[in-house]
Amino acid sequence: MGKIKTASISTILCLICCVNANAQIIRGKVVDGTTREPLNRAAVEIRSFGDDAYIAGGSTDAKGEFELRLKGTCPKIRVSVTFLGYKPVQKVYVPDESRDYLDFEMQEESHTMDEVVVKGLSPAERVQRLAYNVSLVETAKLKNTTMDLSNIIDKISGVKIRSTGGVGSEANVTLNGFSGRHVKIFIDGVPMDGMSSAFGLNNIPAGLAKRVEVYKGVVPIELGGDALGGAINIITDNSRRTRVSASYSFGSFNTHKTNVYAEHTSKKGFYVSLNAYQNYSDNDYKVNIDHYTKFGETGNSVVYEDLVVRRFHAKYHNEAAILKVGVVDKPWADRLLFGFTGGYEYKQTQNASNMNWVYGARYTTANTLMPQLTYEKKFKVLKGLHVSLNGNYNFGQSYAADTARCNYNWLGEKSKPKSAPGELAYTKYRYRDNNGAANFRMALFPADGHSVSLSTTFTSFSRSGKDETQPTPEYEHPQQSMKAVTGLSYKYDYKGKWNTSVFVKNYLNHLEAYLDPDGGSDYRDFSNTSSYWGGGLASTYFWGQHVQLRLSYEYALRLPTSRELFGTGDDIERGNSSLKPETSNNINVGVTASPIDAGNHRLTIDAAFQYREIDDYIRRTTNNDNGRASSKNDGGVRNLGGDFGIRYAFADLFFIGGNFSYIDMRSMTRYVTGTQRESKNYKERIPAIPYMYGNAEAGITLRDVFLKGASLDIHYMMNYIRQFSYEWNTYNNPELDVPTQFSHDLFVSYNFGRKSEFTVSAECTNIFNARLYDNFKMQKPGRAFAVKFGYNFIK
Repeated sequence: MGKIKTASISTILCLICCVNANAQIIRGKVVDGTTREPLNRAAVEIRSFGDDAYIAGGSTDAKGEFELRLKGTCPKIRVSVTFLGYKPVQKVYVPDESRDYLDFEMQEESHTMDEVVVKGLSPAERVQRLAYNVSLVETAKLKNTTMDLSNIIDKISGVKIRSTGGVGSEANVTLNGFSGRHVKIFIDGVPMDGMSSAFGLNNIPAGLAKRVEVYKGVVPIELGGDALGGAINIITDNSRRTRVSASYSFGSFNTHKTNVYAEHTSKKGFYVSLNAYQNYSDNDYKVNIDHYTKFGETGNSVVYEDLVVRRFHAKYHNEAAILKVGVVDKPWADRLLFGFTGGYEYKQTQNASNMNWVYGARYTTANTLMPQLTYEKKFKVLKGLHVSLNGNYNFGQSYAADTARCNYNWLGEKSKPKSAPGELAYTKYRYRDNNGAANFRMALFPADGHSVSLSTTFTSFSRSGKDETQPTPEYEHPQQSMKAVTGLSYKYDYKGKWNTSVFVKNYLNHLEAYLDPDGGSDYRDFSNTSSYWGGGLASTYFWGQHVQLRLSYEYALRLPTSRELFGTGDDIERGNSSLKPETSNNINVGVTASPIDAGNHRLTIDAAFQYREIDDYIRRTTNNDNGRASSKNDGGVRNLGGDFGIRYAFADLFFIGGNFSYIDMRSMTRYVTGTQRESKNYKERIPAIPYMYGNAEAGITLRDVFLKGASLDIHYMMNYIRQFSYEWNTYNNPELDVPTQFSHDLFVSYNFGRKSEFTVSAECTNIFNARLYDNFKMQKPGRAFAVKFGYNFIK
């Protein structure tokens, strides 16, 4: 009772003082304790020290600063700061006219909060405030679908995923006109170059990622790769918690997908996680053909007829598991994890790089055996020193088989036995593509507003193998490449209003191959090490509270990938070891505006403009005689384009949005090589690249449907691609056009409530069964249905 009386008297005295004295202003600033970045919209609250009675409250501005007015003076107060994703900070303060400015440093939270009350910038929003032209998507709303990561990335403004078919088909990214290897893919900043196709974007479940960041054009040195057109960084969920989730889905074309994820962090900092998944599909969807080969006793003939046939040799399955064990939150390491990724893939090959060449027996297998290491530490010296190291090495093995003694047509019919086996080329090729990747990053924050970063990314590739069909070894010649990209950057931030980064990069490339370095036919074992330099800057300015302007420039290089240099083991794609690096001048201008950001309403508008001048552009082409693909340097290219996006959200109940992209990418090589004759392709659009496309989506969440605490999510998506040619437009042949296409998808999921965390989802993709094509007029699946069952437990 005495304590209660004392507290009450203290409160009354404080309130009396606050009323009777002159008003006093308390000012301060809130920053990230490690990066020194100001924290916008952090909540600040003042309470009496005696019994915690509320006195005043507010939030920080874009500079991380706050200003609160006290109605009078109090003998002693408690000032608390809270911010989403950070540990709360509290200070006891005696108001004094000579000291009314408080500094708060906040540290990131090491666990997930069960309930978030305070509104602040999420990690995703902090990424969007960078000077780089970046777009992102958070996957929380999409984890209940059967989408893989390629499906999610395909919804981002300026991005288009190029695929060759159904489940397990090759997926390449087109970003503002740049496709395939022009765009680098990372997982938590580590290049995916070293991962086999069993661990590709088209296989990884959406649940693996917390969010996906897409950098268009200029890429931060922290990602460290030799990206020319941009980069995609897949961020996984590193929250410290105990969680178990499992899902199974069944859909059209006998498609089955399973995913199990479990993680646990003990009170002493021991961490273990396991992510296992599998995909299976017959991929026997129907396709449209206009001709096929008729096999006869006396010879073969081509029959021209419009038919709808079913794919008969396209089965695919893969299984993969990712195990991580280590410690977190130790004095010597924030995270030290040892991991292992194992996976297996089986893939039947239905056709070559275009649908004119059909197979009935070719197949490939691949396995992944990849150890991994992750180390992170934020030191307290020099006002903040961050160090991280990530690395992996794939010891996997692959096999390509082409042994049939007959040919097949699209009707599934066989030709009479041939004298020599092999549908394309007789092959029993066992080979190892040993890939390694490592990334070291260090960031230093010597003073407020200043930071210096150093990053080095190393990748290596070597191929060794033996074709059992060859009497003598054919692949004794070296097939090795190593790349190291090192970047150094300096960033200055002026009170959260404007920040600029300048950087320089060094590209080191080592190649060992069997080629003629002069481009002729005098082939020999060749070894060469080259070094190149690049650099640029990125700047952003915040105009008021709701507008952000961005400008960036980079002189960038892209070194040829191992696939472009050495081809694929199944011989569908041939290598070209004589490829030169691409160089480019990149300019990016962007604006992000939130004209409505009050209460439950939020309207966001994004617009970006890109300009590129590329030399020695590497373009992928196909051979009409056998359907093989290869890459070559295609001279100078100019790329001019932009994308626009808009999104409106009402609380967590409803959202609607869309994006549109236009790319004008043309050849600027005026003369045919070695002559003064003007090329027919001069100023023509680069073929096989969509130049106008967009997406739209809308969703609604209904609460307490049928059950208390349950939720019903309905999500609609629309995709548009304008007609484009996959050969040079000078041919004017409509048969070489990929037609204009619209597709519509609908996803519905029902969560039974917070306690049970059971979810049932249903979806229909390509609702109206539109003919969808990509790449060299490769037809994709028609209408498809799927049902998914999921369970999620979090402690």
